[in-house]
Amino acid sequence: MPAIDAIVLGALLLLAVAWLAKMPKKTKGKAWHFTLAGIPAALFALGMAVRDGALGEALSAWFAGGLAAATLLFVTWVLGSAKRNHGFMDIAYPLAPTVVAWTAFLSSSPGTAGTGAGMAPVILSLVSLWAVRLVVQTHAQNHAEERQPYAAWRQAFGTQWSWWSLCQVYALQGVTLWLWAAPLAFAVVADFSLVWAVIGGGVWLMGFTLQAVADRQLTRFRADPGNRGKILDTGAWSIVRQPNYLGEAVMWWGYFLCALAHPFGWLTIVGPLFATWFMGFGSAGPFKEAHMRRTRGEAWKAYCERTPRFFPWPRKTS
Repeated sequence: MPAIDAIVLGALLLLAVAWLAKMPKKTKGKAWHFTLAGIPAALFALGMAVRDGALGEALSAWFAGGLAAATLLFVTWVLGSAKRNHGFMDIAYPLAPTVVAWTAFLSSSPGTAGTGAGMAPVILSLVSLWAVRLVVQTHAQNHAEERQPYAAWRQAFGTQWSWWSLCQVYALQGVTLWLWAAPLAFAVVADFSLVWAVIGGGVWLMGFTLQAVADRQLTRFRADPGNRGKILDTGAWSIVRQPNYLGEAVMWWGYFLCALAHPFGWLTIVGPLFATWFMGFGSAGPFKEAHMRRTRGEAWKAYCERTPRFFPWPRKTS
């Protein structure tokens, strides 16, 4: 084991132990922390056994991207701590996978079979466009004041929040996004494939369009004072209750399909599977559903009865 690898592995293990050992007793969702804290060390240890060939190159690119994304999130944590606003994580959210993709590209030799830049221009264009759109949107929503759930966590953890926010907000989401971004890293080092570029790009475009349209409709709905306390149930929001999250999940499947241009791209299916489960059923979707139940009462119940939650099917009319 080369010395540098041993140092990196040791650091990852130490960070995982510190993360879990210092977890406040009042932390909710501890299973998330215990599940994700040790994953970077475990995957790095596994990756040390594969150094050569297409798989070794893709894994190295993915690890390099993870380090760059971790640096970005650490800087964001410092900024959020200084501003007392960890809503900056929502702004960094689309930037982290984009940094993974760009770093993977810049730290490797894309197109191993000598086909120029390979799939990199396709995947980098898609993820960068997604990031720019979300950064513009989330910056407008999060830069002025700390939103939920960050404000509630700040109050709940008190003085512990000064350091626990690094784990609760940034490390937890950072590992999650790094896992999702595996298809990006594999795709940028893959040879170009017209088939997977068209199929993957087409699926991504459907997801991107759905999310952008849903977000735009929601922004316009909220801007009208007459809609205060009401529920948006037209347009994309009449198809499913979480069209923006569904669009997000579809985009991750598009990235994965692009990654199939790589001989080992199929291994990255964990990315879109995890993203789909997280968006619809693991965290993002349930958090939104719980909030709407508390704030919209019977109107929300009626909306749920006629509108599917995440996957679309014919809408009930009676």
